[in-house]
Amino acid sequence: MDKWRRFAVALFFLAAGLFQAYAQSADGVRKQDFTSYRGQRKPVESGDLYMESFASEYDGSTLTIDIGFNQGIDPRSIKGENIQINGKPVKGPLKLSFNKEGTVVRLVIGDYVSIPYSFFIWGIRSYSGREMDKDGLEEVGRKDSFSYQDDGWQRR
Repeated sequence: MDKWRRFAVALFFLAAGLFQAYAQSADGVRKQDFTSYRGQRKPVESGDLYMESFASEYDGSTLTIDIGFNQGIDPRSIKGENIQINGKPVKGPLKLSFNKEGTVVRLVIGDYVSIPYSFFIWGIRSYSGREMDKDGLEEVGRKDSFSYQDDGWQRR
């Protein structure tokens, strides 16, 4: 009898789960799509991928750049050849770090950079596979911060 009781409980939970899934779909509740990255569930967002914010600091030997994106980016898509400083791809030591959501990347570049400099980035992909168009800034100073507004990049 114990075997039948387990079977009945499993059948009950299966029916309850199916009923809940049907009720949510009948209410029109849209479920978020996710992708897996290193064991974490990352939301797949629709819409174009673009830079929202840019902050840099140069201490004479190391350039640190923080770039904010409008959605989570795939870290595997950022490479030195996709980043240009003063018209040249980054070939020297490049250290990358990300926030938990994957919306902000910090680049630490160890090569000498002449100030002011120009910065361009392209080929970055979101988790949904959308690729970012080439975007960047010119005349970036030693310690600058920018945000993207409707009419373009504005210094903060």
